[in-house]
This record gives sequence, structure tokens and C-alpha cells, in this order.
Amino acid sequence: MALINPVPNFNFTVSMWDANASLFGSPELGAVVGAVASAILGGFSECQGLNCEMELETYWEGGENLHPHKLVKTARHPNLVFKSGVTFNPGIWDWWRQVMSGSGRQKRKNGLILLMDRGGPNLTGMGLPGLDRIPVAAWSFSNGFPERLIGPNLNAKGNEIAIETLEISHEGLERLSPTMIPGVGEVASAIGL
Repeated sequence: MALINPVPNFNFTVSMWDANASLFGSPELGAVVGAVASAILGGFSECQGLNCEMELETYWEGGENLHPHKLVKTARHPNLVFKSGVTFNPGIWDWWRQVMSGSGRQKRKNGLILLMDRGGPNLTGMGLPGLDRIPVAAWSFSNGFPERLIGPNLNAKGNEIAIETLEISHEGLERLSPTMIPGVGEVASAIGL
């Protein structure tokens, strides 16, 4: 059970939507429809960069020779890196082109990364479409831009899956309790977790 044992890292899902619209709040209907239309959902085989770092400043106080004082200077969040197999869906390339062309307002995206339990109840029929397992951990990022997009390495002599890489710079990463995700907390309490 996920509440006691760690879970493997292979069962996760990624969702991204326009930062100026909220999928979970109550904004104007047009903004939600636009956000859903430009959403990027799942389909990633690898996620890296779920890190937070702190830059410290060292201060030596006069007369205190045993140790320096460490003061927090800034927080840093490295870029998120997502890898996926090439499919018919050009969503990340469309986002890149929209940002680079400068046509219209540049769209930043907020995102949610859910790590799922490998066992447990199936949540598909309980009001959470697309979730077939209980989320164990969740990370959210805000105001992401596609900083780098790398296409697949093509080789006629090989038979590996064609992988493309999306690197997103963002303005903050936060680890969420799964109960903070709308709908998940209600379902978890309903099944006794």
C-alpha cells in the first residue's frame, strides 16, 4: 500500500494548461475552454528536474571564529525535462512555435505531475476520468516556457523508439499533498484513505 511503502517511479502523468486560465477554479467559461483546447496531457516517458535548491550567503561575524552564519539568499528551481515518444500529436511543437513566433500573447503554462500507486482501487468510475490509480505524490509548476525542444535522433539502422525532449523553465515548483488536488481528496476519504 502506498501510504506505507514507496512506489515505483514509472506510473506518472503530466498535465499542462495555459497559465492565465484555471482548470480548477471558476474563471470565465471561454478561458477554461481555451485552456482545455491548448492543454498538453500525459504521454511522457520521463520527467526530470523535480528539484528545489537554496542559495546561501556566508557571513562571518566579527569575533566569532568557530563558524560562519548561513543566510538564505534565493531559491532556485532547475528546468523540468520531459521526454516522450513521437506521436501524431504535435502539441509541444505548436506551443514552441506560438511562443517563438510572438503571434498573440505568449502562452505560459502551469502544470501538474502526478505519481500514481501501482496497486489499489481503480478510480476511473469514481469521478476522476483518466486516473486509474490513487495519486501518491503531486508536484505543480507555474508560468512555464518551452526553453528547449529537441527532436528525435533518427537512425535507419536502429529500432529504438523515436524520443523528443521538452525542457521547460518555470517560476516555481511545489510538492502538493494529493488531497490538495480537487477531486482526489474527496475520493480518498470516500474509500477510507
